[in-house]
Amino acid sequence: MGSIFSHSGMPAAMGAIGNSAAPARDDAQGVLYGVSLGPGEPELITLKALRILERSEVICCPGTPDRMGGIGSLALDILRALGLPESRFRVMAVPMFRNPEIAGEKYPEHFSAIAGACREGKTVAVASVGDAGFFSTFTPFMQMAAREGIMCRVVAGVPAFLAAGAAACIPLALHDDRVTVVAMAAGTEELERAVQAGGTVVVMKLSTIRKELVPWLERSGHPFLYAEKVGMPGEFITSDIRQLRRRSIPYFSLLICSRHCPQPAQNIEHKEA
Repeated sequence: MGSIFSHSGMPAAMGAIGNSAAPARDDAQGVLYGVSLGPGEPELITLKALRILERSEVICCPGTPDRMGGIGSLALDILRALGLPESRFRVMAVPMFRNPEIAGEKYPEHFSAIAGACREGKTVAVASVGDAGFFSTFTPFMQMAAREGIMCRVVAGVPAFLAAGAAACIPLALHDDRVTVVAMAAGTEELERAVQAGGTVVVMKLSTIRKELVPWLERSGHPFLYAEKVGMPGEFITSDIRQLRRRSIPYFSLLICSRHCPQPAQNIEHKEA
């Protein structure tokens, strides 16, 4: 039966999984790892995550189907930058929808192939941008592995909003500050309620409110930090509202609203040192 995996963007047969020489494993029955890649900069991956990837026989990563019929995958770009053997890569087409029922339709099919490889004794890593346990595409696989009795381990990573705060050299929280994280917000009303509750508010995956974002920031006057593609080519970080008026607000974008952020009139566009 054909695999739902794509080998570096091309179809691959199930029999091709784990063809490379087998690295050492913790368990002869095979282990499923959720490996965090960090926000996009290859140097922000942990030493432990790199070690697990180097010893894994199968390295799966999520990809998003594009309009041209291909699959785009930031995780795959990071894996390539790490110099890992491409013969181990398998790209999983996972559409990014807000509705979890629609988004989750492909997961059982992908997990079937992953579970099959684990039961053959292979070590399988599912690479996840950011942290594998934080708004991650790996979470459904973790839940399915628990139900199927497959050993599963998670390697922690650096979330994008922490990398954005570090890049802008601002603290996200001090002393007794609270931090609220919202992902794929339904509207700016949700954000306003969170900001009014106090503390720092982090909003991830801003594309769901791209048309409302700038007008809301202009009305509210909240101090903010906007970041997109943190640690990747094309990284952009600013607190200048004028620089957001013509931005497309991509999927990999985030907003931090905090008293620690510069006032909206200030521009602290980040430049690589």
